[in-house]
Amino acid sequence: MTPRIGKSRLPEWFARTSTKQVDLARYLSVSESYISQVIKGDAQLSVIKMKMTADFFECHMDELVHWIYD
Repeated sequence: MTPRIGKSRLPEWFARTSTKQVDLARYLSVSESYISQVIKGDAQLSVIKMKMTADFFECHMDELVHWIYD
C-alpha cells in the first residue's frame, strides 16, 4: 500500500491547543490565507514547514494529516 496525504487535521490541532491560524502563520512566516489553503486542501506544507508545524503543536508530523492508503 502506498500512503498519500488526505485531509488536513490542522483544525483539530487548533481546537486542542486553543491556538489560531494567525499564530501558526506567524510561526511559519506565511500568510493566514496560505494556512487556509492548506486546511482546504488547495496547498500542501513543505517537509520543512510540516516539521515546524509539528514542533509548534508538539506532535509528530504524521499527526497533521489524515493518511490514505491505496
